[in-house]
Amino acid sequence: MIDLHTWSLKMSQYDHTTGVFTKKPLSQRWHVLGDGSGVVQRDVYSAFLARCVISNTHHPSHIETMWAAQKPVLLQTGWLRSEPAKIEPSGKITVATPLEQVVCDRGFAIGHGLDAVAATREPGDPGGFALRTPCL
Repeated sequence: MIDLHTWSLKMSQYDHTTGVFTKKPLSQRWHVLGDGSGVVQRDVYSAFLARCVISNTHHPSHIETMWAAQKPVLLQTGWLRSEPAKIEPSGKITVATPLEQVVCDRGFAIGHGLDAVAATREPGDPGGFALRTPCL
């Protein structure tokens, strides 16, 4: 287990393509990559950045190496979208971010399946099934 200083790392605000921290409202669920290469689901991107932290610091070269490996998987599952982005002269990036419902309607991502916990008959339950949660 590794302790991360989430307050100083600000993973939901960090953009590895620019190295800039940008505060966003909690309702903004998609992160527009600063280089205009697409949009990534905010929580998935924060988890990715957390995985890349070394000594409670963002290391752009390490993140870029990890990003190159994860980008195809994220594209395939729909958590990263290579939407065309328009960079205006003011520096503002405009991109159509997907609706959360679109991703939810897709169902399971490729490579994912139903919960590994199977439905089993509970003792004393003659007709019904109940889910059992394994001890972790």
